[in-house]
Amino acid sequence: MLSALLRTARFFKTPGMATRWAAEFIDDRITTPRHRNHLSYYSDRQLPVADGVAQALSIDISQVNEQLENLPEFLVAENKDPGMTIKWSATSELAATTYALIKLLKPEVVVETGVGAGVSSWTILRAMDENGSGRLVSIDLPTPNSELLPEVGYLVPNELRHRWDLRTGPSQKLLPLALSELGSIDIFQHDSRHSYSNQLREYQTAWPFINDGGILVSDDVSNDALHDAASTWNREPTIIGQSKESPIGLVRKA
Repeated sequence: MLSALLRTARFFKTPGMATRWAAEFIDDRITTPRHRNHLSYYSDRQLPVADGVAQALSIDISQVNEQLENLPEFLVAENKDPGMTIKWSATSELAATTYALIKLLKPEVVVETGVGAGVSSWTILRAMDENGSGRLVSIDLPTPNSELLPEVGYLVPNELRHRWDLRTGPSQKLLPLALSELGSIDIFQHDSRHSYSNQLREYQTAWPFINDGGILVSDDVSNDALHDAASTWNREPTIIGQSKESPIGLVRKA
């Protein structure tokens, strides 16, 4: 493990970024596995996208399907499943879930952590553009080495960026600042580092700022963080299956 750490650390452009990555690597590989006692809680509850969104919003599935029929072309693959196959990007299921939620809830303010290539951001902004309103605040670490990788969010078209506020830095610092500045939000979407400590911290930080009727969305529910957070809120998460092992979690705020 040590040799792998050293090899990867050399990829980062600054010592600070390499140090932060190493600490997160240890958190992911050592701490998080100790918090995987409720995985069956997620696997036993998985639903398809339309069913999950309908359940979370307490609406008829026909309303969700109506929105999914209108998915933008960039989200539709040759097999008619929404999504794009790009490293570090949203799955087709997360893209479809996000698009449907934005279209149905018509949020004024959405905050997301984790941008990567920008598929989720693009999806949210496109749905907001179709709604005619909305603002997206996105938080992610900067590209670790811009000489080797494209910048964070490079897929987001210029014509949609007027609704977008991209902030680069650690969510541990920037998320509380953004939420305090905004005062309240309608949707929070987690798609940054999927360790137990980071997910739980982000959920607990964002939840008090979500308006009643708003929703928390989490990609990669792969440890006990969502179960533990939702239990303290006395909420039952809706779980949506994905084409990868870890599902999506939705928690509606009453």
